[in-house]
Amino acid sequence: MIVMRFRRFLYAFLCLLPLAAGLSPAAAQQDGGRKRQQKASLLYLEGVKRQNLGTLREAARLYEAAIRQVPEHAAAYYRLSGIARMIDDPTASLRYARRAYELDTACRDYADNYARMLTVTGDYKAADSLFSMLLERDPSDFETMSLLALLKLETGLPAEALALIDTAEIRGGIRPPMVDIKRQALIRTERYAEAFDYMSEVCMQMPGEAGFRIQLAELAAALRRDSVAVANYRAAIELDSAGLAPRMALAEYYRIKGMWPEYPEALVPVFAHADFPAKAKKEYFDTYVRTYPEVYRRYFVQMVRLADAVLQAAPDDPDAREFYAGHLIYSGQFDLAHKYLTSQIGEGNAPLKFYRDVIEMAQFREQPDTVAEYIRLARQRFPRDPELGMTILFTQFQAGDTLAAVATAREVIRRSENDSITSSAYGFCGDMAHLRGDDKAAFRYYRQALKLTPDSPVVLNNFAYYLSEKGRDLEKALEMSARANELDPQNATYLDTQAWVLYRLGRYEEAQTLMRQALVLDTSNSAELLLHYGDILYGLGKTFMAKTYWQRALEAGADGRAIEERLRSLEK
Repeated sequence: MIVMRFRRFLYAFLCLLPLAAGLSPAAAQQDGGRKRQQKASLLYLEGVKRQNLGTLREAARLYEAAIRQVPEHAAAYYRLSGIARMIDDPTASLRYARRAYELDTACRDYADNYARMLTVTGDYKAADSLFSMLLERDPSDFETMSLLALLKLETGLPAEALALIDTAEIRGGIRPPMVDIKRQALIRTERYAEAFDYMSEVCMQMPGEAGFRIQLAELAAALRRDSVAVANYRAAIELDSAGLAPRMALAEYYRIKGMWPEYPEALVPVFAHADFPAKAKKEYFDTYVRTYPEVYRRYFVQMVRLADAVLQAAPDDPDAREFYAGHLIYSGQFDLAHKYLTSQIGEGNAPLKFYRDVIEMAQFREQPDTVAEYIRLARQRFPRDPELGMTILFTQFQAGDTLAAVATAREVIRRSENDSITSSAYGFCGDMAHLRGDDKAAFRYYRQALKLTPDSPVVLNNFAYYLSEKGRDLEKALEMSARANELDPQNATYLDTQAWVLYRLGRYEEAQTLMRQALVLDTSNSAELLLHYGDILYGLGKTFMAKTYWQRALEAGADGRAIEERLRSLEK
C-alpha cells in the first residue's frame, strides 16, 4: 500500500509539471481558480498521452479544452502547433506557435518553434531575428547556429552563413549537421578549391561517412580531378556496401562524363538494388540510356545484364516484368520475347500490355491465327477494357476490315471512361469518315475528339489535313497543324500537313521551308511527302525540280495517274 501511495503521489506531481512549464507567470496570477488550473492540467496531460499514442485529433481536442479552461496555456498552444505541422497545416502551426511564444517569450522551445514556422511560411526576416536572439542568449547553442546559417544560405547570404559555421567550428570543431551548409556556401561563393580542401579534411576526420565521400567525389569531378573522384565514389561504395546512393552517384558521374561502357556497367548494381523501384528504373532507363543511338547494338551485354538485374530484384513486380519484356522486344529478341510473354499469359497474371505485345508481334510476322487467338484470350481476361478495344480496332483496320474497325471504335466510345482513349476512337472514326467521303460525319467526329483532348497532336494533324483537302477553314487548319508541330516538333507527317495547308493558302515559300524539314526527318521515303514537295515547287515556278520530285514520288509508290496529270501540265 505504501508503494502504491508513493506512485500516486509521483503521478500527481508529474501531472502538475506540464502546467507549471506551460503557464506564463501572468496567466498564473490572472487565473486564481485552482479547479480550472487542475482541470486544464489533467486535460493537457491526457492530450500528451493521446499524442504519444498517435491519436492526433483527440490530442488536439484535449489541448483546445485545456485552453478553454486556461486561455494562457502556452504549452497547449505549443503542442497544437506541433500537431498542425505534422498534418501539414503550416498556417495553423504558425498561428499556434506565435501564441505560445507571445505567452512566454522566455521559453527557448517556444521561440525556436516559432522561428522554424516563420521559416516554413516564408517570413525569413522575422525568423532571422528570432534565431539571432536565441543565439545571443546562448552563444554555444550549435543547433540554433546551424539553423541560422542554413537560413542565411537560403536567403542569399552565403558569406554570413560561412561566418557562423566558422565560429561554430572554432568553438567545437567540425560538426556533421553543418558540413553540407558550409560546403554549399563555399560553392555558392565560387570557392571550389576551398570546398574541396574542406571536404577532404572532413573525410579525414570522419572517415566512415559515405555521404561525405560522395560530396568530395562530386567536387573532385567538378574540378576535373577524375581519378580522385572515382576513388572517392568507390570508397563510398565500400563504406556503404548495401546502399543505393553511392552506386547511383558513381553511375551518374559516368553518365555526365559520357563514359561508355563504364556508365551502363555501373548501372547494373543500381538496377539490381531493391530500394530503386522498378517503375523508376524504367523511367530512368528511357530518359538516360535509350536516348543514345545504337545503344543496344554497341552495349548489348550490359543491356542484357541491366534487364536481368531489374527482373531478379523484383520478379513479381509488374513494372519489373514489363521492363524485362520491353527489353527483349526493343533489342529484337522476338523469339525470347514471345516465349516470355506467352509464358506470363499462361500463368494467368499478365497485364494487358503483354497480350497487346504478342498480338503486335504476330501482326508483324503475318500470323493471323496467333493474332486471333490472343485477341480471344485477351477478351476473356479483359472483356470491357477500352485499351484492348483500341488494339482490336487497329488489328481490324490493318487486316482491311474497316467496317469492323469502325464498329469497334464506336463500342470503345460507348464503354470508355478515359478521355484520351475515347478521343482516339473518335479521331479514328473521323479518319474513316474522311476516307469514305462522309464529310459531315468526319467533321463531327474530329470536333468530338478535340473536345475531349484539345492538345492531341494526332487529331489536330488529321483534322487539319482533312480541312486542307476540302479547302475549308484553312486558317483554322493552319492553327491546328502549327499546334500539332509545337506538341511534337520532330514529326515529318505533321510538318508535311502544315506545309500542305500553307500551300493551299498560297504561301509557297513558307510551305517549301517546312517541307524541306519534313523530308530531312522522313525515314520512310514517303511518296506523299515527295508528291507534295513537287507540287509546292511547281507553285514556286521551279518546274524542273518539281518534275524531279514527282518522278521520285512515282518511284516511291505514288498513284501513277496523278503523276501523269502533273507531268502533262508541264508540257502545256
